[in-house]
Amino acid sequence: MSHSTVLLREKIVSLSALQRNPSRALDAAIVRIVKSGKELGIFFQKDQFEDILEEHLELQPSFRKDLKRLVSKSRKSRRFSLKDL
Repeated sequence: MSHSTVLLREKIVSLSALQRNPSRALDAAIVRIVKSGKELGIFFQKDQFEDILEEHLELQPSFRKDLKRLVSKSRKSRRFSLKDL
């Protein structure tokens, strides 16, 4: 499922609704928790959170540098280990 589809199904719940029935309030992939119109937090289901982390990890300069180093090393040795990643 793409992130744009998940964001369309985002749910907004009040803090009081969350306190009354947490399982019902947190039944969406992404849930914004608000109180008096102010956002207090965002709840992500585990798989959605991991997807977001993986996407943003690729943007980090240190990740790209390490990946480039590993690819270069594997090309030279003609071996590649998933353990290295």
